[in-house]
Amino acid sequence: MSDGAAEFSKNGQIDLTVQPDVIAWMEQNEWQAAHFEWHSIRRCGGGGFGGGMSRVDICNSSVPVPSDQECKTTGDGFQFLAMHRHMIQSLKQLWPKHSEQFEGFKKFPTTAEELPQQWRADFRPWSATTLANAKIADEIDKPENLSRFPDEGAFGMWLQCFAGQAIPGASVSASGLHGDLHFKWVRSNNADHGLGNQFTNIDNYMFWKLHGWIDNVWEKYRVAKGMSPTDQKLKDAVAAQCYEMDAIAQVINPELKPDPVDPLPTESGVFHTTVRPILESDVNKCSGCHGAQSTGPQAGLSLGGDVSSADIVAGLVNQASKSGGQFRLVVPGNPDQSWLYLKAAGTAANAGCRPSGGASCLTGVMPQSADGKPTLTSAELATLRKWIQDGAPAPTER
Repeated sequence: MSDGAAEFSKNGQIDLTVQPDVIAWMEQNEWQAAHFEWHSIRRCGGGGFGGGMSRVDICNSSVPVPSDQECKTTGDGFQFLAMHRHMIQSLKQLWPKHSEQFEGFKKFPTTAEELPQQWRADFRPWSATTLANAKIADEIDKPENLSRFPDEGAFGMWLQCFAGQAIPGASVSASGLHGDLHFKWVRSNNADHGLGNQFTNIDNYMFWKLHGWIDNVWEKYRVAKGMSPTDQKLKDAVAAQCYEMDAIAQVINPELKPDPVDPLPTESGVFHTTVRPILESDVNKCSGCHGAQSTGPQAGLSLGGDVSSADIVAGLVNQASKSGGQFRLVVPGNPDQSWLYLKAAGTAANAGCRPSGGASCLTGVMPQSADGKPTLTSAELATLRKWIQDGAPAPTER
């Protein structure tokens, strides 16, 4: 797969998208539609066009309507930031060698030279108000700017919402920067993957440039406030958006829902009693993306959920990895050749992975984290390592 933007031409206009492989993955997993419905379910309270544009009546679906409705609370501002961080991190994890597609502007683009070549001829200056707000965002770590926002939810509202909207607890109103950036790069006659098409705008290369910039200034805010990328509140918020998007995708496409399963057997053994709880813990949440509810490309890798421990182990031991090249998921007696352990320990990048038999090499740590460091504790990694070192014994039924 190529890196950078791909050109998409229609009606004499060129627009930029992420690479076709990425779009295909997003289509397969209903990401375009789920992103749109994620916004729609936050418009169920009325006003504007509300949830009425939903294609699946999302306001009356099995997904709970959030109490934090769009641009009504700072809670919504925080969820807006966390949701798009989840998406950015997930795509970077899936395509670590092509992560440039999902990188944001390093600073708010004020000149044509800061844009991809295809957009430079159409660059028009920003308004003075937009430039002033962009300067606040880019320099959010300055005390006079930081003091404007009592918390990151207020900062999220300021970035997300239309200019002039009130922000609870803050002395400033919303900047409209999110909308300014979206509307800047709309091709009027080439909307199939355009920023103006709410149903497919995540296909657009500039979508990730602008949302990556928003994520960058949010992280600058967090650092200035003394927060860490590994803060549990942040990890839980990003994970919650992953689960909500997954649930929305299943409403959109019921075929993504797992088939009903028989009651699980009562089991015992080291894996069942000590390893599986680590994978299913509220902190690590491995089973959230690798369990019965997963719709991602690793859905075939079960680490928890409505599946027996015996079946989990059978799917791990001496099984080829879809993202670990020549490595197998678990090699009994050899954790340093077991892709499951290498990924959890954060050492996969240095393991010498080579694409093999259709398996790529996605070497980022799992569960994924903002700082690229292991989420499992040293004790949890030692438990996983010992189980593999001892031969990765399968559990038994009581």
